[in-house]
Amino acid sequence: MIASSPKRVVLLGGGHAHVEVVRRLGSLGPQAQIILVSPSRYAPYSGMLPGYIAGQYTFEDFNIDLQALCQRSSIAFREALAIGLDPDARRVRLEDGTWLDYDLLSLDIGSIPSLPNGISAGVSVKPIASFTERLGRLDAMASSAHFPLRLAVVGQGIAGVEVALALKMRLDWLVSAEARANGGVEFHLVGRSRRLIPERGKLALVLVEDALSRRGIAHHPAFDVVAVEDKELVARDGRRLTVDDIVWTTSSGAPPWLRQTGLALDPDGFIRVDAELRSLSHPNVFAAGDVAALVDPRPKAGVFAVRAGPVLAENIRRTLTGDALTTFRPQRAWLVLIALADGRAIADKWGLSAAGRWVKSWKHWNDARFVRRYRR
Repeated sequence: MIASSPKRVVLLGGGHAHVEVVRRLGSLGPQAQIILVSPSRYAPYSGMLPGYIAGQYTFEDFNIDLQALCQRSSIAFREALAIGLDPDARRVRLEDGTWLDYDLLSLDIGSIPSLPNGISAGVSVKPIASFTERLGRLDAMASSAHFPLRLAVVGQGIAGVEVALALKMRLDWLVSAEARANGGVEFHLVGRSRRLIPERGKLALVLVEDALSRRGIAHHPAFDVVAVEDKELVARDGRRLTVDDIVWTTSSGAPPWLRQTGLALDPDGFIRVDAELRSLSHPNVFAAGDVAALVDPRPKAGVFAVRAGPVLAENIRRTLTGDALTTFRPQRAWLVLIALADGRAIADKWGLSAAGRWVKSWKHWNDARFVRRYRR
């Protein structure tokens, strides 16, 4: 009897779901050849990004070394950027022009910034993996400023609040004494919504508003940015705001090359998957994290990628063994821990909220535990 050749499983992207897949599937042994492909060796944990910006964590603290993780799990690693996919021929196109064949493919490639049409000015938080490089631009601007520095953070969700507070903490330390004497760093938080963190309850809103007020961060509600002209943000209603630079924490967009693949996509270009995280058009393709459009939609948040990881790993294994797949059931209510960059954090769930240093300690314990899981 001739033994069947091992199946090749390609994991595209080093997101929060795939690090768990790598950790769990290293035990598959000779029945599968697994390779993780990522444009960077290091995968940041999004929950710790505000702490990194505020200077509370080092690069090593909040990044997972994908190459080391793969080595420990006996899985191959390739540092490369995917730019295309032919799901009928079962191959992925890489930026260097080569093609990578697969029997089974899983995508956890995250999302890209979704900016207003025609706007390219400013610094985007996404992709987080390369944000640390763009952060240097803001550092240099602050340390060389001789006059007050005016910055705008666009986006009124949790990411916008956390990034604004963390950047204020960071740049207040970096700004020159001369600029500090003249007013230091002036922050403005803007967005199209009429209120902050519209996805959370009223009590959380009160706590966030208090945190922004303490740090002197101005909030401009219903400021729908449509243009940037001569260092001015222009709102749809005609309001203008003078700024030296812009930080975008706006909603997530899908990588544009997905529209050329033939995969079933939702109207925003994300991969439509079933309850088992399989592509609706190509059952040998899985997707999780931001890039996946779930049957029961959820926000583009890291918590859902983390929860999808074990289910994705199990369904890849069951596909290889021919067993029935299991269902991913994302939670309807989820805990949010909002970093305030001053040693405190906010916990919010079910409309109940609390803030304090004990919440920050809880958040640190939770975040650090996640990262440690992939270092041993």
